[in-house]
Amino acid sequence: MSKWLAKVKDSFTKIPKNIRALAFGWLVWSPVQAMAGPYTQLYVSKLGASPEDISLVQSATQIANSFSRLLGGFLSDKYGRKKILWIGTLLVAGTYLLMAIAPDWQTYAISNILNGISLFYQPALEGIQADSVPISLRGRMNAFLSLVPGLASSLSPLGGAYLVNIFGIVEGVRIIFFLSFLTGIITALSRLFWIEETITTKDTINASGNFLFSYIDALRKISHETYLLMTTDILLNLVGAMTFLGNYYMYYYLEVDKNGLAILATVGSVVNLLLLLPVGKIVDTRGRNFSITLGFLLGTLSQVIFVLAPPSSWLTMPLLLLSTTIGSVAGVFYGLAYSSLRADLVPKEYRGRVYALWGLFPSFTWSLGALIGGWMYNNLGPTSPFVSSLLLRLLLSPLLLFWYRQLTYRVDKVIRSFEGS
Repeated sequence: MSKWLAKVKDSFTKIPKNIRALAFGWLVWSPVQAMAGPYTQLYVSKLGASPEDISLVQSATQIANSFSRLLGGFLSDKYGRKKILWIGTLLVAGTYLLMAIAPDWQTYAISNILNGISLFYQPALEGIQADSVPISLRGRMNAFLSLVPGLASSLSPLGGAYLVNIFGIVEGVRIIFFLSFLTGIITALSRLFWIEETITTKDTINASGNFLFSYIDALRKISHETYLLMTTDILLNLVGAMTFLGNYYMYYYLEVDKNGLAILATVGSVVNLLLLLPVGKIVDTRGRNFSITLGFLLGTLSQVIFVLAPPSSWLTMPLLLLSTTIGSVAGVFYGLAYSSLRADLVPKEYRGRVYALWGLFPSFTWSLGALIGGWMYNNLGPTSPFVSSLLLRLLLSPLLLFWYRQLTYRVDKVIRSFEGS
């Protein structure tokens, strides 16, 4: 037993300090946030919002976040990552307090948009994560960063179900948002005291650097593959956002109750958790193309099964459980390969700005997709956005699969050279 503990301790100390600090913050914060996951859309609807209103709120939040990331990316590359990260985290924590006391959906909308603006620190966080890990370990370190909060979050939806069953959807979610505020404060303080700056003075933008021209300079330095991956992101965000009302659809149309939503979310979390470390190794050894392609194909299969689930039938929950399980497997493969590949393609000194731009256009297309999905749900029937999203995904599949092969070729060649040495 002592040898095993010593081995675990040795493995832990080899993890970069910044990765451990980020993992701690997510370990504290993510489980509480995950408790609200299945019920947030229901909470907003209880505050008086229609399906279109819910989509509009999230779309406005995405657009606000995409513009705030531009400032955050510039500041991250100009002044360093750490300060932007902990201050932004503190502001996000404050928005959860506003959400907890919102008297109506319009006030919630303002709070949620402020949350999106406060997430201007995301390019700094993504930059620190990428800066702190070498290319040969990115899949595994990204898996570790997902595993730690996943361990704590896997049963969180059941905790959320307990609160909404005892206090009702509105009061239960208010409690969760207040707890998110408290744990967010703890996370901000941990990032203030434990994170180490990763960008040196020589890497930062010159003090006289102009905001606009600094972004033009960054765009000139990124590769063809980077633009290609951005384009796939734009397309998938547009198509995927049409299904934004998934929990709303399951609750009101498929008639899955509050406990059923919690069970589905928990199953997804547990499957994700079990696969993170082995898939992280696969991403680093088999290469990015295998994992991102497999993830995309399984994600499409998951959506097919979701669309086939009938309302109020003995088949409803089994099909949704199958869809959730396959979708979680898809998410692990695609997510770890995607995040690793993005770090592979972008030079360190440009990551803040490029990551900020990366979120801009996909956010607009996601917002457009969510608005389209909300309109279709209200005007063409509950199933229409999900069927339309699936058909568009199937039509795009040949093109996207070809692109995945093209944009991973050089990176996978480097990975194979590590394996052969």
